[in-house]
Amino acid sequence: MRKIILVESGPEQINIYRRMFEKTDFDVELAISKNEMLEELRQIRNGDSAKPDLVVLDFMLADGHGVEILRAMKKNYFTRDIPVFAVTNYQNNDFEHQIQQLEIMPEKYLIKAHHTPAELIDIMNRYLERDNRGGTTLS
Repeated sequence: MRKIILVESGPEQINIYRRMFEKTDFDVELAISKNEMLEELRQIRNGDSAKPDLVVLDFMLADGHGVEILRAMKKNYFTRDIPVFAVTNYQNNDFEHQIQQLEIMPEKYLIKAHHTPAELIDIMNRYLERDNRGGTTLS
């Protein structure tokens, strides 16, 4: 079973995504805030928690911006290889350009309104299957 950490603060989205992930045999761990996820990253770095196969990260969280999580993950030796899918309704070309300049791009940047949960699962499965074969990421 593949482990996913879902970083999402919206109760409706949590319920929808969690149900969909669990139906497709993903072990889902939930972090509902920036601080919860930063604590999870600390536990991964210390060896107290297993690395996930994928992090699904909403950029708009109640206690901060998901970019802070992405930056913390990509700048740390123990967590920088964990794939991150930014799944958000935050859409701004200037913002996308800014994170590209920081060189902390997620593996995928998906707009929630453009993808159903089932489509997200399909994209995740294709990415993880390709990644496990040593291939490149999907575009």
